[in-house]
Amino acid sequence: MNLKRLNIKKKISRKKIALFFNNNRGLEVFKKIKKDNDVDIFLSKKNLNKSIVKKLRKSKISFQIIEKINNNVINLIKNKKYYLLISAGWPLIFNQKVLNASIKEPINLHAGRLPNYRGGSPINWQIINGEKYIVINVIKMTLKVDHGPIYTKKKIKILNSDDVLRVHNKVNSAFPKLVIEAIGKIQNNQKPIKQSSKNAQTYKQRSDKDGLIEWKKMNSTQVYNFIRAITKPYPGAFYYDKNKIIRIYKSKISNLKRKCDPGTFFKIKGKTYVRCKKGFIQIIQKK
Repeated sequence: MNLKRLNIKKKISRKKIALFFNNNRGLEVFKKIKKDNDVDIFLSKKNLNKSIVKKLRKSKISFQIIEKINNNVINLIKNKKYYLLISAGWPLIFNQKVLNASIKEPINLHAGRLPNYRGGSPINWQIINGEKYIVINVIKMTLKVDHGPIYTKKKIKILNSDDVLRVHNKVNSAFPKLVIEAIGKIQNNQKPIKQSSKNAQTYKQRSDKDGLIEWKKMNSTQVYNFIRAITKPYPGAFYYDKNKIIRIYKSKISNLKRKCDPGTFFKIKGKTYVRCKKGFIQIIQKK
């Protein structure tokens, strides 16, 4: 008797996932993982991104806005019996009750080389520090922020011409694939790799007040990196002109030679230059 070989496609069970985000990174991850999973979206009222809200509403995608992590939120997560919680650019800290609320331990998307760039604003800090590469990671979430072991990671090159928005776009394009890989490892019970403690450093979350350019302390390369690290969509680097805040959004390093004090502004053929601690920059765009 001849038996016909049947190609039976293994049925993949959909997982219930809670995705917490406030930015385009989370939105790109949602687009990728919703194909094979049932995903609920949670946005934070803190630092709420109105453009994200608009995009979700336009696409008729449901979401919830959370003001703070309280017992109501924790009970909601528990009652939903989520397989996994994913934090993808989320400003609120998860407590131990939240970490224990899903079937699998939550994961976090961190856009800084670990353990060197733990903490807030990792992309901004890496550009400010003149890094040529950044490493993005999907890590297991722990009570100690950004201390968790690593499931997946990827090295991304930063060009000298890249500003912070361009780097964010690179990172946002790379993270969805890393998340899929991490979910696969979690489903297969693969343990994440423990972080090294060598050269560990935690950076603070940056705010607008941190954007002051210190001409007397920063050379031209440092000023250039500083400006491109916090340009739009961030408020931008700034200096004071007679108590008025002037913001610089774009600059370039100049080979100009001239004797003058740091912080001296002058024009040559309609172009504005500034003397730094060492060297000069040309201001391309300011307001």
